[in-house]
Amino acid sequence: MSGRFRAVVFDLDGVLWDGEALYHRALNAVLAPLGHALDYETYRQAVAGLSVEDCWEWARERFGLGQPLEELLEAYHRAVMELLRDGVEPLPGARQLVGRLRELGVPLALASSSRREWVEATLRGLGLERAFQAIVTASEVERAKPAPDLYLAAARLLGVPAQRCIAVEDTPTGLRAARAAGMFAVQLRAASSCFPPQPEADLVIDSLWDFDLSLLQTGAPAEGRQP
Repeated sequence: MSGRFRAVVFDLDGVLWDGEALYHRALNAVLAPLGHALDYETYRQAVAGLSVEDCWEWARERFGLGQPLEELLEAYHRAVMELLRDGVEPLPGARQLVGRLRELGVPLALASSSRREWVEATLRGLGLERAFQAIVTASEVERAKPAPDLYLAAARLLGVPAQRCIAVEDTPTGLRAARAAGMFAVQLRAASSCFPPQPEADLVIDSLWDFDLSLLQTGAPAEGRQP
């Protein structure tokens, strides 16, 4: 398997930073005035890794909310952006791994179920806003994870076959999406929201420091473009 892969596609939340706690706080900030709250473990099991729309469709059904979906999404967007202004911190090894992969000429992409505005704000906070040749968010594909659309789009933008890409994910939903795209799925268990080792994972690591560079064929990066 050594040197089999040419590119790496990262998820964002739970992979480059410990983001699910912030999204959980934002969700409860919207639910609180409506008389509801969601505990973190239920949030982690039920909606971590889903698109924003799927998350709030679940919440509407769970709590019997009568508010229109668009109204809830707008309130959630405001809450997330407010919390992101407080700053974000990378998971251990995130900046170092991304920097090393760039030095080696490995094409890099980001495939996130979050909104592009959140992704861009987070990457700025992490100091990684220029690290990726391609960034794909849920608003730019027809189907969110666990469908393969995000990962297939990322591979296409990098100009690398999906079968030659490594995907780094943290949730069962994301791992299923990566596998459905035909990528080699690495499960990272570094965030506070981490799951037990999943059957969809081809490889499980507990830290980005453990990422095995020998899996990659290094050299000049493929041509990528922003969507």
